[in-house]
Amino acid sequence: MATNLEFTVTGEQKIHCESCENRIARALKRLPGIDRVNASAKEQRISVSIDPERTTLEQVRAKLHEIGYDVTTKN
Repeated sequence: MATNLEFTVTGEQKIHCESCENRIARALKRLPGIDRVNASAKEQRISVSIDPERTTLEQVRAKLHEIGYDVTTKN
């Protein structure tokens, strides 16, 4: 069963445009068990649907940090 995660971008690097949104989606979809990614420059939020048996919250957070985004979890 999929788990939905919500993140808010809090660091200095923000989601600026559609290219940033696509970069986030591509990076997260490389993780196993990622079904859906929606990054919003307007809201500075990232929504992810994961299979918790294949990917953890911390793995998603680490990938976001790796590509330059500091986030807080809304869940």
